[in-house]
Amino acid sequence: MKKISILILLVLSILAASKTGSTHQPGEVTLRDDNTGNTETLYPSWNEEHKGLLFYGNNRFGYNVRVPEIFTEVVLLPDNGDGMKLQSKDGKADFRVSGGFVMDEGMLKESYDSALKSIGGEDNAVYFDIDIEGNSWWITWWKGDTYHTRRFLMNGEEAWADCEISYQSVNGEYNPFDEIAYRALQGLVFAKG
Repeated sequence: MKKISILILLVLSILAASKTGSTHQPGEVTLRDDNTGNTETLYPSWNEEHKGLLFYGNNRFGYNVRVPEIFTEVVLLPDNGDGMKLQSKDGKADFRVSGGFVMDEGMLKESYDSALKSIGGEDNAVYFDIDIEGNSWWITWWKGDTYHTRRFLMNGEEAWADCEISYQSVNGEYNPFDEIAYRALQGLVFAKG
């Protein structure tokens, strides 16, 4: 009789969870924009190489990115569903990702040139690279004591995704967050269709 009672309780709890729509996983983070009412859910990975990162998939443009776990404060979850702007609790680190439709054939080079110009040119970049065949570019730079790293990616002639992470650091010194930011931007990809 005791086994039957436990089984009935288990079935009832599963039914109650499915009825309320609760499919929450351990480590899952639901973000809410208090201004727009929009929400996004970030999902954990059990893969050791993604430790410290959460998964975000954008349905509108088909890109995925890994978000460092420190970004829990919502700056903006826009109504158009193109991405998000987040911040760390202490306000010293920012995360931005967005996507859009490719408008013209030269968009990759134009966006790269524009990004370099916005930071004052190649002389102000710590690292810069454009991969025409891979449809991507990556730029890192310092602005005061804030380190910025930005990656742009195109999915052929269909869509683009752009992600930037910035955080305060000591110029020229190793910061353990550098490796997490690098892995996050390395995870900016388009879903295989």
